Amino acid sequence: MKKLLLAFDAEKPDLQSLEFGIYLAQLTGSALTGVFLEDLPVAPPAAKFAYGSVYAESIRTETPPELTYKERIAEENIRKFKATCEAQGISYLVHRDQDVPLDELVAESRYADVIISGPALFAASPVETPAEMVKSLLNKAESPVIISPHRTYAIDKVLFAFDGSSSALFAIKQFTYLFPELSGTDINVLQADEGAIFNEEEKEKVYEYLKVHYSRIDFTDLRGKPQDELFDYCLRELNAILVMGAYGRSWLSNLFKASAADLVLKLNNLPVFITHR
Repeated sequence: MKKLLLAFDAEKPDLQSLEFGIYLAQLTGSALTGVFLEDLPVAPPAAKFAYGSVYAESIRTETPPELTYKERIAEENIRKFKATCEAQGISYLVHRDQDVPLDELVAESRYADVIISGPALFAASPVETPAEMVKSLLNKAESPVIISPHRTYAIDKVLFAFDGSSSALFAIKQFTYLFPELSGTDINVLQADEGAIFNEEEKEKVYEYLKVHYSRIDFTDLRGKPQDELFDYCLRELNAILVMGAYGRSWLSNLFKASAADLVLKLNNLPVFITHR
């Protein structure tokens, strides 16, 4: 992986996401591109003056105070991002996007290997996690998305949520291709279909694929309601990353509309890698 994007609200950047982004950049030897998204206000209409029956709009030449403030804050946050990357010895780029944040970020994803975002990007309130912006990004992004954790730990375990769907297997492959540096970590494939019992033939095929890339592989059946069991399992993990194929033709397709999935992101103890076709 070489093109790693980190999404920021230019006015209120998430420092935890920056910490995690630096960790991944150092792990993979990638440059880190900070994408500073600015939700700029729409300028009010210019005053109109009447001359007989004809209206002529006045031309505004001054910059509104709110825009001046946002400009200053964005420039200061970009300066801090550059200084932090330089202090950590990683290469960086800066993209400053000043149109509709979601549209800009989806467009950026087209040319990225991975996008990192905090769970509260452009949240309307402190309790809105995951933010509507993040849910929309997960649905529309054209590259894998990693939701960063509230605290960064070195990754020594990869959790593959697997329900037998092509979407779940696609996510496993994408993660494996993008992060060969994690080939020495522990792998745990979490069986998460309604039966919670691995089909032995399918399990053998998954193992055959994984053993080419990883050396320590385990399988775990999640008994009970899959969404709840997945959350409960993640609750007990720390130095791990959860890999999911969202929006497929299975219960994973609706996971991020369910309360259990919201809890996974609200808990925010693990980074979550999500991709779909």
